[in-house]
Amino acid sequence: MKKLNKSNCFFLYGDDLVSANIRKNRIIDSYFHGKAPEVTLFDGSGTFEAYQNALEGQSLFTAETAVVLHNPPFLKRRSEKEDHREESFLETVKDLSPDILLIILLDGKPDKRTKIIKTLLSICTSEEYSLMNPRDAAGTMIRMLADAGKRVDYEARGYLETVLSSWEQISAPLLQTECDKIVLMCGNQDTVSRKLLEAALPDYMNQGIFRFTDALLDEKASVVLESTDRVFTDISTTIKNLGFLSSKFRKIKIFHEMKRNRRPEGEIRQVLGIRSSWMWRNMQNEAAKVGEKKAEWFLLQIFNYQMKTRQGSSEMELKDLLLTYCMK
Repeated sequence: MKKLNKSNCFFLYGDDLVSANIRKNRIIDSYFHGKAPEVTLFDGSGTFEAYQNALEGQSLFTAETAVVLHNPPFLKRRSEKEDHREESFLETVKDLSPDILLIILLDGKPDKRTKIIKTLLSICTSEEYSLMNPRDAAGTMIRMLADAGKRVDYEARGYLETVLSSWEQISAPLLQTECDKIVLMCGNQDTVSRKLLEAALPDYMNQGIFRFTDALLDEKASVVLESTDRVFTDISTTIKNLGFLSSKFRKIKIFHEMKRNRRPEGEIRQVLGIRSSWMWRNMQNEAAKVGEKKAEWFLLQIFNYQMKTRQGSSEMELKDLLLTYCMK
C-alpha cells in the first residue's frame, strides 16, 4: 500500500497523552499560520457519516476547516467485514482539500492488524508519542539543561538518577517544564547543584518522600513525625510511598547480605541496579546507617502494617511504626 503521508492529515497515538496533545495544538496553529478556525472535536464519539459531514461541510465565513477525532470508536478492535461507510470515509480522507485539516488522536497504540488502521497509516502522517522509560529520564533531563547552557554537577546527576528512576510516568514535556523552572532558579549560575534540585523538585510528583527517607535513615524522630502527614496524605500516596520505603530498605538488606557473602562489587551493583559511582557511594552511606537486622525488621513491620490495614484490624498508626523505627 503506497504511503501518501498527507500534510493535512495526522494520526497521533501513544501513551504520552501530554506530548500528543501539545503536538496536536502545534499542528493546528502551524497549519493555519496562527489563525485557526474553530475546531470541530469528536471526543470518543461520532459516526463515519458525522465525520464526513464535518470534513465536507464548509463554514459560511471561511473555507478552512479543522477536525479532531479523539479516540474515535472505529479505532477499537473490530471485524474485517466490508463496510461501505468506512470505505467512503477513507476516500474522503484521501481527497481532503488543502483548506481542511484532520487530526486523529488515539490514547494508546493502534491495532495495526486491522484494515482501517493500515489504511490510515498509509494515508496520514503518523507519529507515536510514548512515555519515557524512567531509567532514561535523568540523561534526557541533563541534555535538556545542557541545551539551555546549564551543566549538572556530579552529585546532582546522581540525585536526578535516584529521583527520576522512582517515578512511574515520565514524559518529555514534563521534564522540559521542570528544566525551564530549574534554569530560572539558576539565574546567572552555569552549574546545577543537588541543593538547587532539592529546592526545585520537592513538591512535584510527591518528591517529599526523598527528604522524608533521609530523615528516617538518620533516625530524626522529630522531623519524621512532623513530616508524616505531609508525605502520607491519602491512601494511594501512602501505598506508593510505603512501596518506595520498602524498595529502599530491601536494597539495603540485599547489600548487606551480598557483602556478608563476599560477593564482588560489580555483581552487587548489577543486582541493585546501580549505574553510577554516585549511586554506589549513596548506597554505601545508606547501608552504613541501617544494619541488616534493622532493615529486615522494618520491612516485616511495613508488611504487617499494610496487611492489617487491608483487613481493617490495624491498631498501630503509621506514625507509631515510624517512631518505633527511629527509637529502636
